Amino acid sequence: MGCIPTKTLVRSAKAIHTARRGAEFGFRTSKIEADWPRIRARKNEVVGAIVGGLMRGIEQHPGLTLVHGWAEFLDVHRLAVNGGVVESERIILASGVRPRVPKLDGLDAVDCLTNETVMDMDTLPASLVIIGGGPEGVEFGQIFRRFGVAVVILQRRDRLLPREDPEISTEVAELLQEEGVTIHTNAVPTRVERTASGLTVVATVDGQARRFDTERILVAAGRRPHELGRLRLDAAGIEGDVEHGVSVDETLRTTAPNVWAIGDVIGRMQHQHFSVYTGRLAARNALTNAHLTYDTFRIPRAVFTDPEVASIGWTAEEAEARGHRVKVGKHPVRAISRARAMGEGRGFVKVVTDAATDRLLGMHLLAPMGADLLPQAVLMMQTGSAAPLRDVVYIHPTLSEGVKAAASKARPS
Repeated sequence: MGCIPTKTLVRSAKAIHTARRGAEFGFRTSKIEADWPRIRARKNEVVGAIVGGLMRGIEQHPGLTLVHGWAEFLDVHRLAVNGGVVESERIILASGVRPRVPKLDGLDAVDCLTNETVMDMDTLPASLVIIGGGPEGVEFGQIFRRFGVAVVILQRRDRLLPREDPEISTEVAELLQEEGVTIHTNAVPTRVERTASGLTVVATVDGQARRFDTERILVAAGRRPHELGRLRLDAAGIEGDVEHGVSVDETLRTTAPNVWAIGDVIGRMQHQHFSVYTGRLAARNALTNAHLTYDTFRIPRAVFTDPEVASIGWTAEEAEARGHRVKVGKHPVRAISRARAMGEGRGFVKVVTDAATDRLLGMHLLAPMGADLLPQAVLMMQTGSAAPLRDVVYIHPTLSEGVKAAASKARPS
């Protein structure tokens, strides 16, 4: 349930940000401040309701038995759990991931935050240094800046969100900086020091040593497979390691013939929807010998900044590197009537197609509700052609008109 807690904070931060823009929408407000205890309580209420519903569904299902505890393989058919033994002809491994905390001098001596702990702080800090400029880093950076925290993001790579379209990375950095987030790329943290006034992160930035004073540190350096050593995979003949995850073939079968692995633990994509997708395939393969294969090319992803980043498939640069001659269509959010009415002007919709076949190769958005706009491309990626994006009738005024406009503008890059 790592996704939902963060998105409740995203919504609180959006509401605060919108209220501060009251003059644009024709109303006056007094001073707007974040009420962190209430924000945290709302997060807990939302998560509790969702988790409670899921748990009731599992507990009440006549075909499921839920056993709480840590499992360890005894052999390919037996697991030790809480002093007992669970036996099964076939097993699916879905042990998830945990935060990746880099080996950094002094870091283990301070109470650093991770995505698992940052949302349960007792109080908001005055300042926060975030180590990492990927999805978690930029989401939390914007959230806590909107809550009034002074935020610095230290990103090792030369841009934020390095998996995304380069233009998206650039614009996300610009909008975060406009909101007051300080961003340093090519920044390699080297050590953490405790000082009389708080903490200091020492980093090499573009070859120069820099010091960043802060009250708290958030490590957002990605995640790694969860405690694989404790699972005793070797007892079942399952290959894998903590950096790359459990080894699987194209049908999600591990090196043990009766064990499959799904989701985060296989080290391909760390999204809940990828876990659900691979879980269904693995279950059918395990129960019916269907030999269904999984695919990552058509798996969408999103970063829940405001506006949202959403993408599927290849960028134009990635497609060209694979030998495609591409056409690219791009439409700015500010030219979408509904977005203008909403007071939204940042971002764009970009469509990438094969110039010879009109096959849809990718779509990349930085837009309000971008993750909800992306399924149009998800569907068309299954059919292959980009034509329906151009040809179908869209409701006016909607944000989805931006998708049609971008697809209609596709020209050779």
